[in-house]
Amino acid sequence: MLVQSAEITMAEKMEIVHSEKLGTNSAPIMGGFNWQFLVQGDSWFSTSTLKPWSRSNLLEQMEFPQRAIAINCADPGDTLAHMVEWRRDPLFFACLAGPRQMPWSAIFLSAGGNDLIDAVQVPAVGDDQVPMAPHERLLLTSTEWGGVLASNDNKYISAQGWENFANHLVLQFKALDFIRSTSTDNKNTPIFTHTYDYATPRASGAGLKLGPWLLPALKTYQIPEDDWNALADAFIDKLAAVVMNLNLPNFHVVDTRRTLTRADRSATGESNDWENEIHPTADGYRKLAPLLVSRVCKVLNIPAATLQPALAAATDALPAAASVAAMRQTPAAGSAHH
Repeated sequence: MLVQSAEITMAEKMEIVHSEKLGTNSAPIMGGFNWQFLVQGDSWFSTSTLKPWSRSNLLEQMEFPQRAIAINCADPGDTLAHMVEWRRDPLFFACLAGPRQMPWSAIFLSAGGNDLIDAVQVPAVGDDQVPMAPHERLLLTSTEWGGVLASNDNKYISAQGWENFANHLVLQFKALDFIRSTSTDNKNTPIFTHTYDYATPRASGAGLKLGPWLLPALKTYQIPEDDWNALADAFIDKLAAVVMNLNLPNFHVVDTRRTLTRADRSATGESNDWENEIHPTADGYRKLAPLLVSRVCKVLNIPAATLQPALAAATDALPAAASVAAMRQTPAAGSAHH
């Protein structure tokens, strides 16, 4: 890593370069940046097909007080990439633990949301007209609501289905942690991820026949409309609980819930902080980004004195953390979150 540059009073946007540019004539000079991040994940970290001109993703809104670059392996256009797929991406592996690895300052993940959406969409009866058992799906049929199959926190959620989904997700994170442990340069590199915020099931997609993602499943399962928000919130909270209790070394979870203004259920387009059913607007991401940046600055020991006032205040409110050098020498006992 570079010796830190002189103190900067204004935060600057992180430079984002797609991983496919590595090894080409347009590859960035990594040594020209104070902080180098490796990024992987879902559409919250990629432009996908959503207004690429609007900086409508979380990475685009991240500003650091020193020069930072993100090598982004999140695939533009792939709004529903599953974690099991992108953690096995050859280029991501090459950068993390393979022939293109380098000592990254940190790894950023946006993970679990698309897996959740895909699991919610599993129908009660498959295309082959064979019924799906409750442990194979997250939603219960009307005859199963509130019965012995239901989750304790929501009568529409399959307890066995959620247990299987949660176990699957935990295994994906553990597999990623294993890959990190095999790296010569990154076995103790901190990982940062985030929870999501409360999406409103509504008739609002991203165009090009993408979305909505939650609404069709809730209608198919005949969930009463007045319970849509509570059900969606239960899923977000349950997903957050899984990620925040992983207990992996040098693994930091930033809780981004209750940050955005919820979308109007009747809106079919942009509403408050949401561009569509599951993606925030650029302004929405701008609210979320400082939460992640402040946590990164605290853990990496980026001087708070150089931060903008609001960001410095958020950083100072976090628990003290060791420097990156110390963390690399002594791995943390478990995951951390706030």
